[in-house]
This record gives sequence, C-alpha cells and structure tokens, in this order.
Amino acid sequence: MEASPHSQREGDAAREEESDRILKALKPQDFVVLLDERGSSLTSPQLAAALQKQFDTGKNVVMIIGGAYGVSAELQKRADLVWSLSGLVFPHQLVRLIIAEQIYRAQEISAGRPYHHE
Repeated sequence: MEASPHSQREGDAAREEESDRILKALKPQDFVVLLDERGSSLTSPQLAAALQKQFDTGKNVVMIIGGAYGVSAELQKRADLVWSLSGLVFPHQLVRLIIAEQIYRAQEISAGRPYHHE
C-alpha cells in the first residue's frame, strides 16, 4: 500500500475521509501497525520480535501514519498494534525515515547481526 493523499477537508471530516480510504485499501489478512503517540512504546528488540512473528506467518505488515487530525475510531480498532515512537508529534517525512530505519534495525536484530547493541 502506498501513501494516501491528504484530505482537502479539515478536522473530523478530514480524519474520516482519510481513515475511510485507508480502511478500504486494507486486506483482512494484513497485520496493521498504527503509529500513534498514545500507543505502546517498544524497544527495537521488541519491535523486531513483533514484526518477525508476522513475517514468519507470511502476513503483510502495513504501517499507518495518521493524518494531521489523527485516525477514526474504526481505523484505531482495525489496528493490530498501536505503536508510539514518542510522546512527541513528528512530521510525516521524519516518521517515514524513522520507520525505515527501525524496520532495517528489526531485520538485522532478527537475523542475529550486530547492528543493534544492548
């Protein structure tokens, strides 16, 4: 799934429109990770284990970064994991970079390579 365009609306209307588009693009078998500052804080090894479990079962992992107004309650319920990078709010471009690095780190941890130091 690729990035969904931002809504031209504001507030609740934008949140619902963006969430509906995301929900329509999801497949029932997708493992959905929603990024939200109110989610669970994970260490890199915990994230590696959570992702590896899904990869081992052949699941498609979908990472969702909510819009400026967040996501709908329906999309929140659809998430299999709600993950917080921080209590802070970051711009989407920075979150994409952090997620890419964390996925790489998770793969290195799962493969037993010395990328991560504890």
